[in-house]
Amino acid sequence: MRKAEVVVVPAAEWLDRIAGLVADGYCWLDFLTAVDRQADLDVIVRLVDPASHAAVLVQASVPVGSATLDSLADLLPGANWHERETAEMFGIAFTGHPDPRPLLTRPGSERPPLRKSTPLPARVLTPWPGAEPDSDRASARRRVQPPGILDTWETP
Repeated sequence: MRKAEVVVVPAAEWLDRIAGLVADGYCWLDFLTAVDRQADLDVIVRLVDPASHAAVLVQASVPVGSATLDSLADLLPGANWHERETAEMFGIAFTGHPDPRPLLTRPGSERPPLRKSTPLPARVLTPWPGAEPDSDRASARRRVQPPGILDTWETP
C-alpha cells in the first residue's frame, strides 16, 4: 500500500481544494473523520484516484467553539453519512449538508461523545478495581480514579 500525500488546508479553502482534487481524478471518498486536539478539531478526508490508486489526505482545523465546515455531500455523495457521523460524534456543523439528523445518538444529546471534554458516565459511576477498599488507613489517601477521569466530573 502506498503512503497517502497529506494536504493541510485552511477551513475557508476546504471545499474549493477538495473540488480541485475531485477534478484531478481523486473522486473516491475513502473516509471522513475528525480528531479532537482539545483547542481545535482536525477534520480529515481521504480521497483516492481509482485509475492510479493514489491517495491524498486533506486536513482542515476548526476551532472547538465554532466548529463549522462546508459540506462535501453535493460534491461527493459518499460524504453524506461520514459527515453526519462526524457531526454527531464531534459536534462539527457541516454547512449545506442535506440531512443533518443524528445517526446514533438521541436528538438533543448534550455533548458530542468522542470529544475529550465529554465525561464518560460509566467510568465515573463504576468503582475502579485498582482502588483500595475503605479502611482507616485508606481513608487518608486520595481516591484512585480510572484513567481519563477528571476530579471535576464527579458529583459531591
